[in-house]
Amino acid sequence: MRTCELFDKYRDGELGAAGQNEFQSHLPVCENCRTKMALLNGLAYVLKHEEMKPLDIADQIARKAFQKGLSWDALVVSWMRPGPVLVALSLMLVLFSFLWLLPGNGQVSAYTEYEKLMDEAESINSSASLSQVSSENALGIWLQQEGNSQ
Repeated sequence: MRTCELFDKYRDGELGAAGQNEFQSHLPVCENCRTKMALLNGLAYVLKHEEMKPLDIADQIARKAFQKGLSWDALVVSWMRPGPVLVALSLMLVLFSFLWLLPGNGQVSAYTEYEKLMDEAESINSSASLSQVSSENALGIWLQQEGNSQ
């Protein structure tokens, strides 16, 4: 087993002539060392013969930086599928139209309240004034007075 420990030094060329001869005589006997040697020789062959392409990271970065992207509205539209969007829009439309048409919960402005009170007061005054009229002559005078007041 001591000779197996010389494998890395033999492979790296660090053994003297005597050590190389000893390891070469050991290889036919030890299957583990033969397998490791075959794997390393195959790996070295592949690495030597494979074409190495230089990585041009700067070119890739520049290409990505100046690549024209989509505008924000195109991105938003691309995220949405038309089916669910149409369903959501129609449900919102139905909900808001129902809430808009719902009676009784609308806000009342001060002006409309004032108008209601004035109409009520006018109807009370006119009915009281009309009940005091006893003859046709008095009715004509009352109509003249009411016409001049308005």
